[in-house]
Amino acid sequence: MSTIHPLRLRAFITQIDSTGGPDACWTWRGDLYDGYGRLGRKGDQAHRVAYELMVRPIPAGMVIDHLCHNHDESCPGGSGCVHRRCVNPAHLEAVTQRDNVLRSPHTMPNRNAAKTECPQGHPYDEANTYSRRTPQGRARRECRTCRRERLARRAAA
Repeated sequence: MSTIHPLRLRAFITQIDSTGGPDACWTWRGDLYDGYGRLGRKGDQAHRVAYELMVRPIPAGMVIDHLCHNHDESCPGGSGCVHRRCVNPAHLEAVTQRDNVLRSPHTMPNRNAAKTECPQGHPYDEANTYSRRTPQGRARRECRTCRRERLARRAAA
């Protein structure tokens, strides 16, 4: 993000509701896009602007994670998530996209990573887990026992 003009900074600050105090979510009262606060015509995401203004520049390749979202099991996630509007710098952290997705309790990668056994009940442990990448580059894990059985059935057919 480039330097922010003093008038733009003032416009930014007036859109924040921080009445809950330093530990509460500071809700963005301005424009929204997909549930995230949006600043001005350029459409800068408010939580990214807040992080850069009050913490530090966002390192290349990093995204901003809403820590308040990750600990609220009652939040349904998606564009209606109230945490997407939070601009409290204490609730924001620069992380990789992978970490961001794995931290949220509402994402499929998080749910899959939490599984300790395959659908047939075999453990996902170091000895019984086969990891691979799909042609699209996505990481996959398979149960070695189920994989061996599947390959044996194919060979027999």
